[in-house]
Amino acid sequence: MAEVRRTVVAKLDMDDSDATLLHETVEEYLWACNYVVQDAWRDDYKPTSKTKLHDGTYSDVREQTRLQANLVQSARNRAAEAIKGVVSRWQNGKKASQPHFTTPSVRYDKRSATFHDDHVSLSTVHSSTF
Repeated sequence: MAEVRRTVVAKLDMDDSDATLLHETVEEYLWACNYVVQDAWRDDYKPTSKTKLHDGTYSDVREQTRLQANLVQSARNRAAEAIKGVVSRWQNGKKASQPHFTTPSVRYDKRSATFHDDHVSLSTVHSSTF
C-alpha cells in the first residue's frame, strides 16, 4: 500500500499567550532552516545528505534555539530539500541561488503534532504542547 500524504490548512483557535508561543516557534524554526542552508553554503561543495547536514548543524541549532529535537530535524529536512532543489537546477544548467526561508510556517509530523477529535497538540519552543 502506498503512503498518502496530505497538507491540511486549518485555522487555530488559541488565546494570545498560545499565539505568541506559536509565533516564537515559527521564528526559531525559520532561523534553524536558514542556519542549515548557510552552513551548507560555506564551501563550494553543497551537501544534500541529511546526515551530513545533521552532523554539521544539529548541536548548534539545539544550543542556539529552544526548538525540540523533532522540530530541529524537521527544519534540517526542509533545508535539505531546498538545497537539493538548487543543486538539481545547477546540474540541469539552470540558475538558482541560496535558499532563504521567510514564509511563516513549520512542518509538523507525527512526532511533533498530535491530532485529537476537537483539538491538536503542537510542539513549541517551550518544550510543551498546547
